[in-house]
Amino acid sequence: MLSPPRSALRHADAGTRSDSRRARLVLAVGLLTALAALAFPFAPVRQPEITYSWTPADGAAVALPLMPYQPVQLTATISCTAARSAGLLLSTVPPRPDPTALPLDGLVLVGTPAGVQVTSAGLDLGTVALPPGDCTLSLGSNAAATVVALDGTPVLNHLGDVRPDVAGVFTEAPTADARLALSLTADTRFSTTPSPLKIALAVLCLLGLATLFALLRAADRTLPPVRLLPRGWWRPRPVDAVVTTLLAVWWVVGSGTVDDGYIAGIVRSRGDNGFVGNVYRWLNAPEAPFSWFSEPYHWWSLISAATPWMRLPSALLGLLCWFLVSRLLLPRLGRAGRLRGTPWIAALAFGTWFVPLDLGLRPEPWVAVGTVLALLGVERAVATWRVLPLAVALTVAGATTALTPGGLMAVAPVLAAAVPLLRGLRARTDLHMPGAWRAAPLVAALLAAAASALLLMAADQGAAALAEAVRVRGRIGGGRPWYEEFERYALLLAPDDVQGAIGRRAAVLVTLLAVAGVTWVLAGRQHSGVAAGPARRLLVTLGLSAVALMVSPTKWTQHFGALTGLGTAVLTLGLVVFGRRALTALRDPVTARQRRTAGLAGAAVVCGLVLAGQNMWPFVSGWYTPTFSTVPPLVGTVPIATIVLAVGGVVVALLLARSVWRQSTYRDAELLYRDARLAPAVPVAVVLVAVLALQVLSLARIAVRQHGYTPAADALATAQGDPCGLQSVLQVEIDPAAGVLAVDAQPAAAQPTRPTTVDAGGTTLPGVAVAGAGQSPWFALDDRQRAGALPVVVTVSGVPRAGDLLDAEFARGTEVLATLPLTGPGLAPDGAPTDRRLIVPAGADAVRLTVAAAVDGTAAASLPRAPVLTPMIQVLPRGTRAILDWPVAFVFPCLTPEPLPPGTAGLPQWRVAPPADDPSAAITYTPGLGGPFAGSRLLVTQRRMPTYLRDDPTRDGVQLYRWEPVEPLRTLTPTVRVRDAGDLPDPGHLRVPQLIESS
Repeated sequence: MLSPPRSALRHADAGTRSDSRRARLVLAVGLLTALAALAFPFAPVRQPEITYSWTPADGAAVALPLMPYQPVQLTATISCTAARSAGLLLSTVPPRPDPTALPLDGLVLVGTPAGVQVTSAGLDLGTVALPPGDCTLSLGSNAAATVVALDGTPVLNHLGDVRPDVAGVFTEAPTADARLALSLTADTRFSTTPSPLKIALAVLCLLGLATLFALLRAADRTLPPVRLLPRGWWRPRPVDAVVTTLLAVWWVVGSGTVDDGYIAGIVRSRGDNGFVGNVYRWLNAPEAPFSWFSEPYHWWSLISAATPWMRLPSALLGLLCWFLVSRLLLPRLGRAGRLRGTPWIAALAFGTWFVPLDLGLRPEPWVAVGTVLALLGVERAVATWRVLPLAVALTVAGATTALTPGGLMAVAPVLAAAVPLLRGLRARTDLHMPGAWRAAPLVAALLAAAASALLLMAADQGAAALAEAVRVRGRIGGGRPWYEEFERYALLLAPDDVQGAIGRRAAVLVTLLAVAGVTWVLAGRQHSGVAAGPARRLLVTLGLSAVALMVSPTKWTQHFGALTGLGTAVLTLGLVVFGRRALTALRDPVTARQRRTAGLAGAAVVCGLVLAGQNMWPFVSGWYTPTFSTVPPLVGTVPIATIVLAVGGVVVALLLARSVWRQSTYRDAELLYRDARLAPAVPVAVVLVAVLALQVLSLARIAVRQHGYTPAADALATAQGDPCGLQSVLQVEIDPAAGVLAVDAQPAAAQPTRPTTVDAGGTTLPGVAVAGAGQSPWFALDDRQRAGALPVVVTVSGVPRAGDLLDAEFARGTEVLATLPLTGPGLAPDGAPTDRRLIVPAGADAVRLTVAAAVDGTAAASLPRAPVLTPMIQVLPRGTRAILDWPVAFVFPCLTPEPLPPGTAGLPQWRVAPPADDPSAAITYTPGLGGPFAGSRLLVTQRRMPTYLRDDPTRDGVQLYRWEPVEPLRTLTPTVRVRDAGDLPDPGHLRVPQLIESS
């Protein structure tokens, strides 16, 4: 480890009287700050108490989808006279829900001849026999027990939590003198705001932290002065212009991440919901303690939610990361980091990491910057024995940890430099106290710096709510345990998967090769101009950071983006020490030959694995990838990966043979190494340049050549005043029946098909049964179909059996020009209506359907139609509220996400969903996964309204649904009052339907 000599420190004794006073002051302020931070999560919070009351006068069908599904407590009453009537007395779930919606288990009171049958949370609690005469039946339910009583006397008592799920209030009982009523308190445990005491603790902690920093700075001033930043750090360089240009181009044309819609939905809902909750699953539990970056994104979205505007912070973070690495980190690594060509190598390394991993709304660029800042603070503390940089590093590390579980990697620099840091802290006798507690001031100061992260972790939540949020996320699941971390690397090498895209492989695999190479160099005697101490700490930090990724619940390769800063530095160092200049400068020819041969062998294997990947991007960025990018790079029919591996193997074999031959003839000392033309860094750099160019230029190419939707087209439209993203280029088929083609005046089919009707997602269309054999009449094509501007659309419903044939025949006059199949891949496996969109062959003017299937087939196909289209911006004007499913939420900035008010979910009219072949949005409507809109979904039927992308009408880009209530529904106005959370009833644990709770 590299650390300053002891002579650099001027304190030779326990310090002066002023030093002693400062140490005591540091101890006092540090303890006060740390205690304020530690008390902050446990400080009281303010919480709304929301109560709903219902009687039959409010309506026989009321929408009240609670979120979470169960109330804190519920009471219901009914007169025995009304209860004696047979039928549904009271239900908190609709008696006739949409059959395609997943059920919830509510409270159901049913009158029977034997009495009132009581069911709650799917459990039959029993039947209450009613005595003669008038009486009142009451039910009370909370987390501890559910009790049914007659005139106040308990007759059924079930201990434990069987609170019902509530989607609404429904009754079929007579209303006259029924004394029927229901009252419930919604669960608002997460809808909290800081109390005055909590705010005071935060202010006290921040003031204490600022005071602590000032005291440490004053103490550090007694040491020899050092520059804060290197000379000339502010001067722009040509390489900075290149990196800035790359980031600017990528900001416009580049792909985002698969989770941009997920995070966009969360941050844009923050204002209406009152806290950063997971609006797509997990019962809308808060994202805390790992979510504070959502707050600045929310503030940013208030200016504009346009896609390019929301992507700008990550591009700016990339620029900051580049500045930190190139200006501050690389020079710290020794002469190799300060060579004239090093910044250009660093630019290539940075582009290799940033482009495939860091543009978008995910927290990885934040973590990358935070980790580099923490590393720089630690290195400055090691180099100068100053305490303030270490305190700042711990503060930054804590804030980075509060971003996401993987942000724990920001603590790695402190662990990697533990020995020199402790050496420096022990030498700072001016901040020591006499006796056994001599290190107490330093411990208090550093503890306070690290504990300040609790202000971000529990900014508007209490400790109990945080614990419950963590519990329910673990209860529902959705991630993988730490010991399955290998899955991340398996995905990196998975073919035909965006997780193993060529850019991600290049960044991670080549950096792993660089780690091995730099480690080998540092283990030898000739370090090629690398400062051993900082370089070792950098490698250890990167290794510990990779280990820290194990705590992230999902094992996606996207998380590697958090390593961008560290990876850039290590990759740069590896390319420098295995470059021509470094190998030529080695005095030992044997070492030079060994590094060259081993480096080329590793480069051949790693570059082969990289080039076996594909240039793949998620969602809209993957719509128009060039043909070359849809498969691994080829030369003819041979993969370039195979060629690279074969050529590399031959070169390494020849080098080994040459070395053996020369060693058999000459002594090693006589073998001078002067030929570095085959330096391993050269082919690696060529591959990295090629991969980077492939990614950037492929998306730049579609940006200027495509007329549909691309990120670049979105940015251009936004600049021209249209920020509505994908919505602006979509058209909606409001009424599929309006476009059915007219029958052509051609001879009737000899064997007609069997007529039937087809449900096209809420609209009934005339169609044919996929049963038996026959042909439909010929239908005249629309002029726009003949011109190729509109497809012929046939909706297929049901599941055709194996061997069933359903084709569309296109003809000119009586001459059949083409036969296109309508079955096969692409149909919904559950038989849901699927639109098959066919481009008319040139010259055709008529189309008909032909069937050859089993006589008892159950599938059906609508008659062909020319869709009548309306711009989506007219169907859903700007500001329209809709559920924006997470895969698509990012590209619909002009629609307002349907809110989740405290304790409830809304009843929206619209749902914007991903393509039919993407089932991932189902989590939002699945009770077992804590889908926040599962209750709302029970109350409506979905009417599908097909959408068509401008200039690419055959693509299923987005699904639009209109939500229509299953019956006329009314709503209730709640009673709201704000109280301290400790004053409210114990809400118990959140309960997830379909999951068995542990005792």
